[in-house]
Amino acid sequence: MRQEPGIPEKYKALSNLILQVILVMAAYLRLSDLGRTSLWYDEAVSWQQSKGSFSELLASVAADNYPPLHNAVLWLTMPLIGDGEIELRLPSALLGVLAVYLIYLAGSTLAGRPAGLLAAAMLAVSPFHIWYSTEARMYALQAACGLAFLLSVQKVLARPSLAWLASLVLSGTLFLYSHYYALFGFAAVGGTCVVLAGIDLAKGNRLTRSPAFTACAAMGTSTLAFLPWLAVLANRAKSVSDEGFWIAYPDAKFLENMAASISGSLTLFWILVALSVAAFAGTAIFSGPGSKSGAVSRRLILVCLAYTVGPLLFGYLYSVLVQPILFDRYLIAAWPGLLLLAAVAAQRLLPALAPIALVAMSLYLTYPELRFTLYEKMRPDWRSIVASYLDRRTGEDRLVLYKGFAAPVLKYYLRDPDAGNLAANPADLARLAKSRRWLLLVHTDRDEMFEALKAFQVSEVNLVSRRFGWGASELSLFKRDSAN
Repeated sequence: MRQEPGIPEKYKALSNLILQVILVMAAYLRLSDLGRTSLWYDEAVSWQQSKGSFSELLASVAADNYPPLHNAVLWLTMPLIGDGEIELRLPSALLGVLAVYLIYLAGSTLAGRPAGLLAAAMLAVSPFHIWYSTEARMYALQAACGLAFLLSVQKVLARPSLAWLASLVLSGTLFLYSHYYALFGFAAVGGTCVVLAGIDLAKGNRLTRSPAFTACAAMGTSTLAFLPWLAVLANRAKSVSDEGFWIAYPDAKFLENMAASISGSLTLFWILVALSVAAFAGTAIFSGPGSKSGAVSRRLILVCLAYTVGPLLFGYLYSVLVQPILFDRYLIAAWPGLLLLAAVAAQRLLPALAPIALVAMSLYLTYPELRFTLYEKMRPDWRSIVASYLDRRTGEDRLVLYKGFAAPVLKYYLRDPDAGNLAANPADLARLAKSRRWLLLVHTDRDEMFEALKAFQVSEVNLVSRRFGWGASELSLFKRDSAN
């Protein structure tokens, strides 16, 4: 029986046991406290968009800035398991665990089981990945679909088969429908495969016998399946460009903060980058430049590099040339690619020592961020602020919400389709002050907060409750003694 690269046959049972421990740890870190924080605005939007008919789901998502796959998942699961905080987040948590398994398979394909185990261990304890695996949004789905896509491309390039071609078509389609940033990773991998197919043709090989060309054909099928939504995204991109977007310009400080946020430690980020460069530069040395297996290995590393760098590069170029769209959570599919490349380098440089050392170093450098993520990191505390309002209101009291973008999360916790009056500006507040006593301020800066209080004819002495949120106001609930 042929041994797997990088690990003797007699150690397979041990590697399987280690994998099981990693997966159990990944599941515990993602599933153990899903309800610790309230839902925040974006999670409530996902809930609101997914609770009607499927045609209503598609229409509401088409008016937003992303594809509908995650909403479709919630649309399927909510009737079965409910729509509580834990139930809404459960699909993401399970997809987060699946991503840990998929990165193990991808790493094993690149450089054997030890590399796969190392990549899986690092992703399992990644604070960034854990956090977004506990959010009822599309990010864990994006990472899992991206890894399934990358694995399928690797398998087709290494040894094409009908099963892996079908997997590539399906995973590529799902990846594209998970988030618009998937376009960048997909395009980078597709462009790399086009170049590799061109190299095969230049060597005199028939394209039909080129695994790279076969991969391109499968990705072409995925692209055709995504074309209907691509037109929707193109129209939304024009609207967003006209209206502006909330993301800041990616200057050097922004990029540094983003790297630290994703990796959990800026020091660890640069270690991973250095190892990834070593993995790319040293592939020919470690895999045998004259061998067929060496050529395949180089291609797999090149595709993984394109998958990792493509979203960052394309996102940055679009941000500086058109308008800022680069943000840390949008790169959640690319982050495992960096771990894969670092794992390959560590396994090849010092097979016996480097993997253990890299896991230990990752835990040491990211432990403060990991602890913060698991026990202290907060989302706006809507659960508590709504409870304060419900405990104190009487009769037919209704509140005024300033501003309306937070209406979905208020509706979620009040379970009232008419959760309150929405005020978009101080003039609205002044008009509603004639008949309403309760005011909920959300995500406003200090000047805007005092302008709103003045318009509603209340002051800080009328504060009933203040809970964690963003901006100077956080989530602040006010009550005027009597309506005018």
